[in-house]
Amino acid sequence: MVPQFKNFAFCCVCFLLVGCEQPQPADLILVNASIYTVDDQNPWAEALAIRAGDIVGVGTNADVLAKFEGPQRDLDGKMVLPGFHDSHSHLIYGGLQMSQCDLSELGSPAAILAAIEVCDQSLDPSDWLVGGGWDLSLFVDANPSKTLLDQVNPDRRTFLRAADGHSAWVSSAALRYAGIESETPDPADGIIERDSGSQPSGVLRESAMLLVENVLPAIDATVRESAARQAIALAHQNGITSVIDAAATTADAETYEALAASDVLNMRVVLAMSVIAPFFDPAPVESIEPEHRQTQKLVRRQSAKIFVDGVLEGETAALIAPYFSDKGGHGMLITPAEELQSKVIRLDAMGVQLMFHAIGDFGVRVALDAIEAAQTSNGDQDLRHHISHLQLIDPVDRPRFKALNVAANVQALWALPDSYIMDVNLPAVGPDRVQAMYPIGSLDAVETAIVGGSDWPVSSMNPLLAIETALTRQDPTGVIAGVLNEQETVSLATMIAAYTKNGAHLMHQEQLTGQLQVGKRADLVVLSDNLFTLAPHEISEVSVVATYFEGRQVFPYES
Repeated sequence: MVPQFKNFAFCCVCFLLVGCEQPQPADLILVNASIYTVDDQNPWAEALAIRAGDIVGVGTNADVLAKFEGPQRDLDGKMVLPGFHDSHSHLIYGGLQMSQCDLSELGSPAAILAAIEVCDQSLDPSDWLVGGGWDLSLFVDANPSKTLLDQVNPDRRTFLRAADGHSAWVSSAALRYAGIESETPDPADGIIERDSGSQPSGVLRESAMLLVENVLPAIDATVRESAARQAIALAHQNGITSVIDAAATTADAETYEALAASDVLNMRVVLAMSVIAPFFDPAPVESIEPEHRQTQKLVRRQSAKIFVDGVLEGETAALIAPYFSDKGGHGMLITPAEELQSKVIRLDAMGVQLMFHAIGDFGVRVALDAIEAAQTSNGDQDLRHHISHLQLIDPVDRPRFKALNVAANVQALWALPDSYIMDVNLPAVGPDRVQAMYPIGSLDAVETAIVGGSDWPVSSMNPLLAIETALTRQDPTGVIAGVLNEQETVSLATMIAAYTKNGAHLMHQEQLTGQLQVGKRADLVVLSDNLFTLAPHEISEVSVVATYFEGRQVFPYES
């Protein structure tokens, strides 16, 4: 060959080879979809290819089909998002409630008592009646009497957790069995509600619940595993593929780990172990393994859950200004501020991520003060601490979230004028504080990292209901009239990020999930409609068509 033609011939061969490159195999190719990647550089795509649980291609139909071949699913314009991250849930606790006497979503005392009677009739005489989910706002002062339970069955030992998890309603037989009498003092950080004669009235607040809860029959491991499976299936129905289980116990952790070892978990779970709490079963600090942040394990005991205060219902949330009720107090701190700071500094030094429950504005301030003290002592170790609920935040404290790298873990579905707020909170804290509740927009305006959580079973697990509420500050079901603090609305993009990439970052798994990018795991949800084409009040009507975890369809379940 003449020398000057050698390079020309070589180029021709290369061109032919590239032009004839064979498509790579894929396990599944989604085509004709509205794919919102939550990647600012490439926010939208039409097609996505999956192989061995990983995303291997994202782009136009033409580009992806030119590079990959395999089974295709034509989505006909349906929306694809990264799998939702629920950054505050109680899966096993909620699963157990579903299998017990479930009183959730019942709208009157009569309906609740009728359901309790049905539960009672299904039990043997010596059994406990255990359940939960009842709505405190349906009863005067959020304080139902033990006599209502005694009328159902005077001999039944009954223990019913309220929907918010911070109160329990118990029968006279349960009080007698636990030895709770008029002389029984309130435990530290707890309240035994009493009638006009100083007798226990039947409601226990905060740590007082443990007086009865500690004498309940133990839960069998197989029952706990069944509860976990049931709750995980519900999560998949709602497009959820990653969860932070808040206030997990050692038994919960062992249940998740057993499911993972059996290769049936199909979910990423970060456990926020309950180490300072009046609820559940406080786990030893030694059970937390902070190095799990650096692993790809499905179950990671990397966090600790700390309850700073209580709730506005029952007036146990810690407030800067006092309540307006006859009690007139400021609420309570579960742990005194100085003691809390020392514990937070120690846990932070150990590399433990901290998750705080804080409802009242003083509770939020105390949590931020503790985090600031830890960072002053230990430096910022990128532990990604976060505070949940945030019903009231003093305006002075809002910029501190970004300054301290603290995420706001919001339960946006609560940001509406429901009976809790209008019938229970309003008389207790007044209209000015009601109109300042759940300041998600204000937090977003000062560039706080927003993450979304349901606090299920306290409220619905469905992220779409919460997203709509954050956009409208109205009841997504249309049952409750009115708007709560309309200036605190946020954008759809903000809330999608809260449930996807921000949640992944909070869980220290942004390298795995949260965005639909080549190289990340194929955790994703398919929705019936493109949320960006809908009016905000239509988002709650959208359904989950399918959920995939590591490329496997987990809803609807296919064997």
